[in-house]
Amino acid sequence: MAMDTLIKNAQLVIPEQGVVRACLGIKDGSIQGIYQDEASLEADQIIDAGEKYILPGALDPHVHLGFAGPFDEHFTTETASSAIGGVTTIIHHHFLAGRYADLNKVVELGESRSHVDFAFHIMLVSEESLADIKTYVQDFGVRSFKIFMGYKGQEAKQVGLPRDIDDGFLFSALEEVGKHPGTVTCIHAENNELIATLKQRLMDAGRDDLPAWEEARPGFAEAENVQRALYFSQITGCPVYFVHMSAADSVKKLAQYKAEGVSAYGETCSHYLTHTKDAPLGNLGKVNPPLRTEKDVEAMWEGLRSGVIDTVASDHGGFLSKKKEGDIWSAMPGFPGVATILPVLLSEGVNRGRISIQKVAEVSSCNTAKIFGLYPRKGTISVGSDADLVMVDMDLEKTVTPELLGSMSDFTIYDGWKLKGWPVLTMVRGEVVMKDGQIVGGAGKGKYVRWLSEKDSFKMGATEKCLRSINKPSKPWRT
Repeated sequence: MAMDTLIKNAQLVIPEQGVVRACLGIKDGSIQGIYQDEASLEADQIIDAGEKYILPGALDPHVHLGFAGPFDEHFTTETASSAIGGVTTIIHHHFLAGRYADLNKVVELGESRSHVDFAFHIMLVSEESLADIKTYVQDFGVRSFKIFMGYKGQEAKQVGLPRDIDDGFLFSALEEVGKHPGTVTCIHAENNELIATLKQRLMDAGRDDLPAWEEARPGFAEAENVQRALYFSQITGCPVYFVHMSAADSVKKLAQYKAEGVSAYGETCSHYLTHTKDAPLGNLGKVNPPLRTEKDVEAMWEGLRSGVIDTVASDHGGFLSKKKEGDIWSAMPGFPGVATILPVLLSEGVNRGRISIQKVAEVSSCNTAKIFGLYPRKGTISVGSDADLVMVDMDLEKTVTPELLGSMSDFTIYDGWKLKGWPVLTMVRGEVVMKDGQIVGGAGKGKYVRWLSEKDSFKMGATEKCLRSINKPSKPWRT
């Protein structure tokens, strides 16, 4: 049987197995077979990998479309940036409000504009959203729900929350989400009551610099919330997933509870692997949680190596630098990052000897797919999986510019950095969407991915086994 595409002379990075030199056959958007010899194989299109690595396409589990920018346009511009960075599936944190409250219409919008596949985390911000959890699980295949811990008063209003997110609401949310097997609650962990006190002291002292932003939101304010959420998770039995972990103490708390058997997962972001509060970025480096210290940066790398941290994300926001104007207290937090996840892991991780190429495939793709119920349709290279693939050139060095990354944003915190190791081809369900840093074809190729849809080949038992396999760290956390 002739295949649509044959990739030959490839070094396949299979997360569960390692690196295998083989050929890859693709038919009807899925992986048809993995072969040692292509001599007898036929295909309409042949791609010679030239001994380059082929990884499963990256899954970015932390993207904000429409954050300080046009939601409609973001589905095109920011997914183009995703494809440039080798990201083939994004999971958008969706706030059900206004014209985007009808998730059916959002799915239609995304499928008409996106370059890559997409899924949703639904933000839980009110009693009404708690009541709708069953609907989103059953009707939309949503598997994950988001909580902003501790956002109260003015801070809650600034991010558009209709009510304070106190411990009572958090506990109720964990109870409700926990009623649905296979679901997980994403936690933004920062103690905002503590932050409010520290922030006011710094403002009264006239501080207006990037280090002050970290001092106002210290690592222990994150770690305290992580510990509290882990305890509530232990009581309710609801799995929790900590987004954008940035503090060494937070990783220690996560390691302790994982060792006790609590179903909990950790995500860090590429910027917490590379930048500190002392970076010469000014307001451009403002983000929640903040950039921290060298000790925290090294703790994130150690968390990846040990298996305590499961995934690497971007917390991507595609907006213009003018939103960063003003003092450090009024400037918009966040920045773009979806296109630089893999280049950072390849350049600062693999090429500097911090992690292996197999670990990159695990933390950028496989673990995310398992945690959020997309495995093995996504997140691996195996027969029957979607042909979501990224070819990387480990010797290719580029100087980062905003234009290179293809986002709507006119800035990047990596501007001027030389990163060695870049995606050179991105494929979504067997179709090339990026080649040599350029988008191929038009928008509208992306599809909404439902958890446990009729097209998925896995069963709940297999999924639970996968989750157990990644929840236990591979080696003890270094204290």
